[in-house]
Amino acid sequence: MLADDMEPLPAPVVRPRHVLVLDLSKSMLAPLPDPSGVQGTRRKIEVARTAVYRILENAEATGAFFGLVTFTDSARVAVPLTEIRHENLPYIESLISMLTPSGRSAIWDGIALGADLLRRPTGEVAGTLALVTDGWDNASSRFRAPASEPLTPESSRRLDVVPHILPNSSQLTLRIIGIGSGSERDKGVDSEQMNGLVEQLRGRANAGGIAAEVTYQEVVTSTDLFSQMVNSFIDVGYEGARPLEDLHPDELAEHAARAAKALKAPGEHATISQLRNRRDLPSAPAETGAGALPADVDVLELQGGTLPPHLTERYGPLGEVVEAFVARDYASAMNRLFRAQSLLPALSRYYWEARIHYARGEVVEAARSLLHAWVEADRLPAEARGRIGRRLALLQSRIQNDSETETLVRFMDETQHRLERKEPELGRLLEGIFEKLLELRTTYQLARVGGTDQSLMQGAIQHENSVEEIFGLLQDIRLRNTQRDTVADGALDFMEICLAEMR
Repeated sequence: MLADDMEPLPAPVVRPRHVLVLDLSKSMLAPLPDPSGVQGTRRKIEVARTAVYRILENAEATGAFFGLVTFTDSARVAVPLTEIRHENLPYIESLISMLTPSGRSAIWDGIALGADLLRRPTGEVAGTLALVTDGWDNASSRFRAPASEPLTPESSRRLDVVPHILPNSSQLTLRIIGIGSGSERDKGVDSEQMNGLVEQLRGRANAGGIAAEVTYQEVVTSTDLFSQMVNSFIDVGYEGARPLEDLHPDELAEHAARAAKALKAPGEHATISQLRNRRDLPSAPAETGAGALPADVDVLELQGGTLPPHLTERYGPLGEVVEAFVARDYASAMNRLFRAQSLLPALSRYYWEARIHYARGEVVEAARSLLHAWVEADRLPAEARGRIGRRLALLQSRIQNDSETETLVRFMDETQHRLERKEPELGRLLEGIFEKLLELRTTYQLARVGGTDQSLMQGAIQHENSVEEIFGLLQDIRLRNTQRDTVADGALDFMEICLAEMR
């Protein structure tokens, strides 16, 4: 076979690479204020540990690589840069639970070691590096930040940390989160030191054409610290839902035919139109300063009706709301939600208001809260809006008693959730086909009208061509599914039946 005739090899999957550099000096045992009074007094290390749990869960869900560097009098690698998987997550979490602050702060040695974890064999640093500290550097023995300390015989023996973090050809995102704002030692992060480091890194990147994004943010409350490290929108499933792979072929066909009804009658299924229209909304402009990070979706899978362990440790007050909700203590869930409202992203708060109202049979109140949640979802970046939109659409279809729409959206949401861990590329391809199925709704109406009008005939032809195109894409994905993933196979069968109903 000639080389020109050979099929090109698929591009390798590029996994995200994240390293967290965490201050474990003795000052991290100090409490952080909580103005709302909801969480009480929490130590800095407790808030940081909670956020690390959440970061690890996100890494496991996306197949990302994660590493953790801690520093006290010296810096050390607590977790090597590792692909976070279901099998190794409990072991890594147990390591995090044993982190205990002591000693002083070797900040520059810590951030340099974090950069080393992200260093490629060719020398450049690539990935995302986050530094969380509440102190002043007073223990680094290998590195210095020349912008913030005078050159002395002792400091001159240490290396400049700036070129070490950011060598030529690097592709680095560096986020520095400073706790407090200390003009005196032991009162908070040294703002002058950190701002000087940021300016030097930005100057080096600009002068050398290096791809780098460097940000510095100070936080003064436990809420701000958790928000800057990670924030989330979490959800639990509905009663009676069965995994796609558990359905008998006849049941799968029945579900697919029901879902096709939502595609064939747009006027009777407004939720689908709402979901489709929001997909192309522009991203909201980014706000400057402190504030919650973009929300992400976590779907908590109940095992025998019970929640995953350490829920409150991972999710804080929102975890307490979910615990009460799953226990069907709806009054307690609403009370906890009200007390935690200042700590939660507005989207999460409105969504859980709607879930609780609906569970209590308060349909009007649920619809009102869900409307507010849709407004908040429109503020999200475009890449996050699709997944969260499907969670909102599921609840809306339940409120409206629209079983056809619920079946369609549940199918795609479940497929994406299950494939994003095992076969993320297949998940992305299937999501693209789902969007094409939504687009078929308009041409389907033209194809059903019939007649000799030229525009109607063109619409019918366009519809049939689109159906054939999607059938071809489905067959291509079957060929890609070399591992014979049962979720992917079930999704492809489901889509083919939907498509056949659309002819």
